[in-house]
Amino acid sequence: MLANIDLNLLRTFVVIYRAKNLTAAAETLRVSQPAVSHALRRLRTHFGDPLFIRTGTGVRPTRLATDLYTEISSPLSRIVAISEDGNRFDPATSQRRFRIALTDLGEAGLLPRILLATGHDGPGISIEVVPLDIDTVAAEVLSGDIDAAITSSPVAGPVNQEVLFQDRYACLVPSDLEDDNGRIRVDDLRRLPEARVGSSAGHRAITEAVTTLGAGVLSRTPHVEVPRFTSLPWIVARCGFVAIVPIDAFAALALPSGTKLLELPFPSPTTSIHLVSHRDSDTNTATAWFLSIVRATLSAQPPASSG
Repeated sequence: MLANIDLNLLRTFVVIYRAKNLTAAAETLRVSQPAVSHALRRLRTHFGDPLFIRTGTGVRPTRLATDLYTEISSPLSRIVAISEDGNRFDPATSQRRFRIALTDLGEAGLLPRILLATGHDGPGISIEVVPLDIDTVAAEVLSGDIDAAITSSPVAGPVNQEVLFQDRYACLVPSDLEDDNGRIRVDDLRRLPEARVGSSAGHRAITEAVTTLGAGVLSRTPHVEVPRFTSLPWIVARCGFVAIVPIDAFAALALPSGTKLLELPFPSPTTSIHLVSHRDSDTNTATAWFLSIVRATLSAQPPASSG
């Protein structure tokens, strides 16, 4: 099925599969949309399948396309890496696009620092951010779907994980709540409903630590669970909830009126912020460069946010 097919067509297929949109795929490949459409027609003819079905927002893959992507995404990434090394990757002239998985807090606090650093050495380099899902991030790294991820919990899988910095946690509360020398009172923490970010955001370990330290105070089941951090300040401000949040990240954000940060009434646990990458990343000059930029930029103190 893969015999006698142009490698560039397979690369176009992978980009369309990831982008789920022909216009976005064309932007990633830095070609015109008609060129992507032409490549897709050739792919459809070769495989005898439509591969992608139009939807209201883009395209969705067929079953054959999903099977094909699973088969070729990882080896194709390796071939592209070898090609890049053979072409002597130079960040000053490269048009390479890197993909990194971040939480919404990572986008707000970490991404600007990464962009400034990569833009300084690689003005033509671009970055695509994908939402972090702690349960699938290892598979995405191993398949070559993403070049790196920044997580607040360890990842299960044969991937590299290195600590960038430590983060600790505090309590986001309504601004009119009385405090005890900058700390939330135990009785308030016990009685107020809690809003919490779901475990897919990568804070599963810290949730376990907080509920253990706060046993008898915090419920293991929050009143409301949301997929992203950025909605928490509005829930706290408008509904009178409390939320346990990464203090360094939220201290760097412009919080809405009606909220404030307080220390926890028990010792705040810390968590390691990890840079996750493929174990073979050092063999790819381009990816190794990108990881070194992220590592050097985010390991600097003080940290601005967490992933």
